[in-house]
Amino acid sequence: MENRRTTLADVARVAGVSRAAASRAINGRYGTSEEVRDHVRAVAARLGFEPHAVARALATGRTSANRRERVQVLIVDPDPDAMAAKPFYGRVLTGALRAIGDQDISLEVRRVSTAPAVDADPPFGQILINMPGPASAAYARRSRTIALGRSAPGVAFVAPDNEGGGYQAAMHLVTTGRRRIGAVFGPPTPCAQERKAGFLRVMDGVARAVLSVDGDFTRARAYAATQELLARDPGLDAVFASCDVTAMGVLQALREASRRVPQDVAVVGFDGSALAEAADLSSVYMPVEDEAAAAVHHLLDPALPAPGRLPTLLTVRGSS
Repeated sequence: MENRRTTLADVARVAGVSRAAASRAINGRYGTSEEVRDHVRAVAARLGFEPHAVARALATGRTSANRRERVQVLIVDPDPDAMAAKPFYGRVLTGALRAIGDQDISLEVRRVSTAPAVDADPPFGQILINMPGPASAAYARRSRTIALGRSAPGVAFVAPDNEGGGYQAAMHLVTTGRRRIGAVFGPPTPCAQERKAGFLRVMDGVARAVLSVDGDFTRARAYAATQELLARDPGLDAVFASCDVTAMGVLQALREASRRVPQDVAVVGFDGSALAEAADLSSVYMPVEDEAAAAVHHLLDPALPAPGRLPTLLTVRGSS
């Protein structure tokens, strides 16, 4: 029988990896650990595998016809102006681009109102934001996936210590003597619910009632919610806003009601974005850029442990 040329499929089979993983390992591309690269290359050498010149050019991205690998940031947010109105998303893109650096990888951003069906041709990796748990699990079965924020069981995620941040905000208001405390919480997402839980844990511990309204992380909803809180208790002396954009709506409503900040009403936000610094807003800082960078690193090298939780820290400014 005529000797057959060793193929990439042969190398992948003997090495016990997928054909795509074998290609990446041989060509030194992202997406495989050093241990896997060494193993695959040793198998290739043992089998006498010689990459075809054209195939190698395709694999390494040195032909104009080759499409770059993509990392997609998939955002579920019904607000059509979300990318402009919410600094969080810009911070995510900044962190992701830092992690990608000069590698030949395209960063793609997609915002949708509701969770879409899984792509027939999914990108190399996906960072999911605000994706419902079942949908996250479906995406994870098709491509490398990591969520920003707790998601479905088994789906890797990276998130700030939201509950700890909510706890810090509440402790600050209580220990600085605020007694008639209101809150504009967030939508029914894991991150918002965790912030709410941490905040209420303090209030429950000191047997302090909290006037609250659920918001949606938009300024307009927070403005209306604050008006509602003031109507229910004109003597309100503190408001916790579940994100900095929410805090902007709170501050606007307080200003129009002639309530001085912080003399009459203290305000604490959550994010630690540039908005907080510009508005002299006390806010719980969360390291969004580090979260996004950790997510990208995990996509490019799944051998890295899932990032998990990153710490949050309250920065006290003039609003409280």
